[in-house]
Amino acid sequence: MAEGRSVTFDRARSTGSVVDSVVEQVERTIAERRLPAGYRFGTKQDLCEQFGIAPATLGEALRVLRGRGVIEARPGPGGGLFVTERSPLLRLAHNVMQLREQGATVNQVVAVLDALDESVISDAARYRSKDDLGDLDALMGEVADVWHVPAEGLHANWRLHRRIAEISPNPVLRAFYLNLVDYIESELAGGQAATMDVPGFEAASEDRLDMHRAIVEAIRSGDQDEVRAAVLRHRTLGR
Repeated sequence: MAEGRSVTFDRARSTGSVVDSVVEQVERTIAERRLPAGYRFGTKQDLCEQFGIAPATLGEALRVLRGRGVIEARPGPGGGLFVTERSPLLRLAHNVMQLREQGATVNQVVAVLDALDESVISDAARYRSKDDLGDLDALMGEVADVWHVPAEGLHANWRLHRRIAEISPNPVLRAFYLNLVDYIESELAGGQAATMDVPGFEAASEDRLDMHRAIVEAIRSGDQDEVRAAVLRHRTLGR
């Protein structure tokens, strides 16, 4: 049982969500103090007293923390609340969820999507079904209809990218890509600029629209050379 270093928590903030305040403080403490798996925080009663919250409020925070794979409750003598041993995939998922707290910008996330695009579109070209192509054609039609309305065009564009990624049979690639698209869409919905801050980027240009048509046609053809050509044309300025 890892215990060694004593950790105590401050009372939860009374402004905003108390549950969010508890979750944020526990996660930050684990990261900043580099607490090892198996570190014991104490009992639920101990944490209620430290945070100054009711058991029901702590219970909600613990549900969030358990869902994120951050802590676990162990019953019996010597039991209590412990830091969980998290798998690399859980740590990766948690890091993605913390992008907003770390100040990640839409442009930074797009740079990572650019690096993943060839694998995603290559998989789509290999594994697409007739139904997949039907969905892509319908989404491409929606993109074209709203293309010259920048905000609507961008959202339709991300729906198209999401559907392409859903074709991949690789669960790691698919999940990582889709989570990054979710992040971008949430940032745009939260008030970030509807267009990316890239010199020469024109959200409603015909060239960009043609680039997306080329991606759908490359997926239809199944030709990997055509996929690579479409991906190279699409990088950053084409997104």
